[in-house]
Amino acid sequence: MENRGIVQLNRHMAEACTALAILAAVIILFIHSLSLPPSPMRGYPGPAFIPQIILAYTGLFTVFWLIGLAWSRLRPAADKIDPILDSNRFEFEYSGYFITLATVLAFVVGLDHLGFEITCFAITFLLLYPRVRSLATALLAAMATTLTIYVVFALMLSVSIPLAFLPSYIAF
Repeated sequence: MENRGIVQLNRHMAEACTALAILAAVIILFIHSLSLPPSPMRGYPGPAFIPQIILAYTGLFTVFWLIGLAWSRLRPAADKIDPILDSNRFEFEYSGYFITLATVLAFVVGLDHLGFEITCFAITFLLLYPRVRSLATALLAAMATTLTIYVVFALMLSVSIPLAFLPSYIAF
């Protein structure tokens, strides 16, 4: 069996790096939230209030996570019970990670330049076609997905979506 796109990583180091990256992102986003405008009404929280609460709790739980990681390294080997969780290495499929990252970035850029319909259809088709190996199935599924999201969000929930050619029918 071929293991292309998979790398072996040290579990503890990968978890510590992930926690530190999340903590760094929380700190950066919290600092950025301080630049949001104050509340237009005196005595009420401004637009930064809820994001700051979410970021504070995320940062707090991430610190607890890092403490738990440090504590688990200090524990004697006899206390380690679960061989799966305490195994030293795990496999990380980086090709799937990079495909997901590229898809999210393409969706963000595509929405702005091409509109929702073209972007959603193209990305859904490109992700489905290699898996189903049928052009007709991938085209129908991409069309059904695009139309379902359009009907639910644009028509039923009145969410403003950057549409290229479908009518929005939204009255504000």
